[in-house]
Amino acid sequence: MDYYLNHKQKNPLILNQILQTRFPTFDDSIIKWKYREKPINSKFLEKKIIDTFKNKKEDTLKKSNNYLEWINIFDKEINKLKSINKLPVLFFSGGKDSFFIASRLVENKIDALYFAFARNNIEKKLMTDLGNILNIKIFFTEKDLKYLDFDQILKKIKEPVLDPAGLSVLLLLDIAYKNKYKLSDLVFLDGMGNGPYMGILPGKREISKMFYQKLFTKLLMHKILPYRLWNSIGRYGDLFRPSYAADIPGSTIKLRNYYKDISFYERYNKLNDPVLERALIRGLHYGFCSAMNKSTIYLDACDKDSKMIFPFLNEDLFDFFEKQNSRQYDYPKLVDKLSMRNYLNSKYSYNKIYDTKGIFHPTFLNFKFDNKQNDLAKKLNINTDQLNQFQKSDYYLWSKYIINNEIEVMNS
Repeated sequence: MDYYLNHKQKNPLILNQILQTRFPTFDDSIIKWKYREKPINSKFLEKKIIDTFKNKKEDTLKKSNNYLEWINIFDKEINKLKSINKLPVLFFSGGKDSFFIASRLVENKIDALYFAFARNNIEKKLMTDLGNILNIKIFFTEKDLKYLDFDQILKKIKEPVLDPAGLSVLLLLDIAYKNKYKLSDLVFLDGMGNGPYMGILPGKREISKMFYQKLFTKLLMHKILPYRLWNSIGRYGDLFRPSYAADIPGSTIKLRNYYKDISFYERYNKLNDPVLERALIRGLHYGFCSAMNKSTIYLDACDKDSKMIFPFLNEDLFDFFEKQNSRQYDYPKLVDKLSMRNYLNSKYSYNKIYDTKGIFHPTFLNFKFDNKQNDLAKKLNINTDQLNQFQKSDYYLWSKYIINNEIEVMNS
């Protein structure tokens, strides 16, 4: 699967929706995805995911190590890197996705660079320990940008980048300049896009949370709570939002028509299958949109001749998972036995080194809103004093894009 970049996103309504929900559908992005060299849209991928899940049977007894089958497919794809006249660079977060990709690069004797962002010495040691298992050197970022001009990048991006991890990506790109590499001579690898196929499933806690969200929404508690209160509590406010909106990247700057714009996801409720619902939302919309926000758009703004690859967006790998007779869930644990977790734990004892989630955290900008940003906030009825840290970061990046491109935004 590949992508190409179109013109800048200047549709005022879409920009307003991005401000609230990232993308109602990734079709609204200027990044256009191709599958088997043909343009695709979210409906196409939705159908593939739904057909894949609804035809699988729950199998809590069968145990399998046939991850070896799909690893061969994965390896075939990444070995194409050997014929690309660019040096691979993996964004190494220390999570299972990046560690898995790193392990296959090493196993296939593909020379690569490994760039990592760590907030403190504890995280740095953890990533270093993981790197030592594979005998790879990890290059760590500085605390601040030293080579890239952030203001110039903001003027070049083709649509708003709302992911606060975006600054972390720029710090990773800064490593290349520090080590005298041109971005156009590198090919960057990112682990996004594996959600619905590689065993990223909701845990019991998430499904329980969905139950309460549906109950609170049915009881209209989100309308009883004052707007200012549930906006100020940020992520915890997800408990009072519609279940289909929970944990979507964005959903951060709450305008008063939030429920109208987010209704795109309501149609997933009729599937009455929490696992499938989460695969669609987190796998399709979260996975693709995060890949866009975290890397592609920033990279293009830094060097339009640079190259980005998402190894898990592999058409043959999709076909393999779609042909399986069973999803092979260990349903009490909601773990897909075909997933990389089994491979990492059996081959590298990964869970003994890293048994928690969330090693890659967003890093926030040090900023204050200027007069133009404050005026835009007033026009859109956004009280910046009521925004939490995530929301302020999102608004800062979004509003800079709007102002730099002189776009007239409607309060729809």
